[in-house]
Amino acid sequence: MNKVAAYLRGHISGEVVTRDDVRAALASDAGVLSIKPELVVYPRTTNDIRKIARFSWQLAEKGHVLPLTVRGAGTDSTGAAIGKGAVVVTTAHMNKVFEYDSKQRRIRLQPGASIEAVQAALALSGMAIPALEGSRGYGTVGGAIASAVTGPLAGKYGAIESSIDQLEVVLANGDVIQTGRIAKRELNRKKGLQGMEGDIYRGIDGIIDEYGDTLGKLAANDATGYNTIADVKRKDGSFNLTPLFVGSQGTLGIISEMILKADFKGSKTDYAALVFANSNTARDALDNLAMLKPAVLEYFDAELFEVAAKAGKTYKFYSEASEKAMAQSVVIIGFDEFNARHRTKGIKRVKKMFEKSEDVHLAFEDSKTPDDIAAAIDVVHYTLQPDQNGVAANSIFSGFHIPTAQLEKFTEAIEELAIHEHTSLPLAGHVITNTYGVYPSFALSKVADKQKLLKLVDALTKLVYAHGGTMLAEGGEGRMKARSIYAELDEKVVEMYTAVRKVCDPLGTLNPGVKQVNDVRTLASQLQDTHATADFARFGL
Repeated sequence: MNKVAAYLRGHISGEVVTRDDVRAALASDAGVLSIKPELVVYPRTTNDIRKIARFSWQLAEKGHVLPLTVRGAGTDSTGAAIGKGAVVVTTAHMNKVFEYDSKQRRIRLQPGASIEAVQAALALSGMAIPALEGSRGYGTVGGAIASAVTGPLAGKYGAIESSIDQLEVVLANGDVIQTGRIAKRELNRKKGLQGMEGDIYRGIDGIIDEYGDTLGKLAANDATGYNTIADVKRKDGSFNLTPLFVGSQGTLGIISEMILKADFKGSKTDYAALVFANSNTARDALDNLAMLKPAVLEYFDAELFEVAAKAGKTYKFYSEASEKAMAQSVVIIGFDEFNARHRTKGIKRVKKMFEKSEDVHLAFEDSKTPDDIAAAIDVVHYTLQPDQNGVAANSIFSGFHIPTAQLEKFTEAIEELAIHEHTSLPLAGHVITNTYGVYPSFALSKVADKQKLLKLVDALTKLVYAHGGTMLAEGGEGRMKARSIYAELDEKVVEMYTAVRKVCDPLGTLNPGVKQVNDVRTLASQLQDTHATADFARFGL
């Protein structure tokens, strides 16, 4: 491998590292798996990525596969940011925000730019990428696109796909393409091109024709596999490859630059908290609250607040409610209109709706605790990172969609599963998009807990689909979820995913093992003995 490193060092402007400690540091992400790469590459330019991809392609043509795994901040929990071969890290150098066009509301940047930096820059003009709100600030924009981020504001502003104007993508063989919607005439020209770009346009268009009936049955809010292929071609014949790369987790190409669409975003959000003594009442109230068209509408099982309280973290509104009755559920609602009067109107409507309900405790922001309710949105932190070393929850069980009509039955099924597995499965999620997660804790030093984790992935997946949901309303299946999810899908759908992958990555150099079925033994062998969170400690949440 030193020969490979020496070759790359002589051909790219970035750095190539083979030190064991560096490789070990990049062997894990925010999930529970560990795979140590053979080398780590820090590209400086798109041209660097092109040369790395071309070299990997040439090796694969000779029968020697050097897998490429693109990594941002490593916040993915499914194992998509780790892999054998070369890990290509974008945060070191490819983190620039090039320009912002205030008239067109467009911002051009590189994939390693942090979400916090981009949002802070846009905030100076009263703008934002709303789909990125609620994501970890140290996470990268490229990672958000690769993982199809949804977030708490998606119900009002749309998911990350709606914020993308164009992508620059390095293909598996090192060629570069620019994505964007093109007319039917331009599509025909693209399909006539020699080389991989032409192969992809011909191949994807062919798959759309062949699997037309299958595409029509895909759920619009399902990020599984390459479902976004349904958004590639419109009835007028226009074509846009951009959706295909959203949520692809680096398996179809490497995003090297992007142009995003910014939107006006108020700097102030007025919040209200509702603490319910009855979970059924809470869930019944969600539809009425959603009709108020808030920017934020979050649901939490009260157990999450109890975990925080045991750690010493208290929220005034929750403590006051708990003194009157045992809390079962918490709902947080927020309005972010620019006009303060409109925000106040929304809060007043919430108050009027529930002020006479005996089993609902209402709380609003005040001067004494101005951020108390907003801070409570991150209450899951105390479950994800408890004080006890060696024990932690993981967000791998989040991101699934459950229709509102099925939420009650689903929660009953979750309670039964928790009892059966002798574990706790507190529920939380984004109500407007019906995107939820459960947060069980494990001690991965115990073989029994490792087995339970893998078993729960299967069990949760079955429950989600049994209740008319989709396992991935946001995020990707990575390495951890694909086996369970694909077992629940129609064979024709899985066949289509395979065809898409074959068109874009014919030699299998791009993130192999991600968005592909991994057997239980392979996953078990990759499980860490501890769920360490220290790598992200310097950033906070």
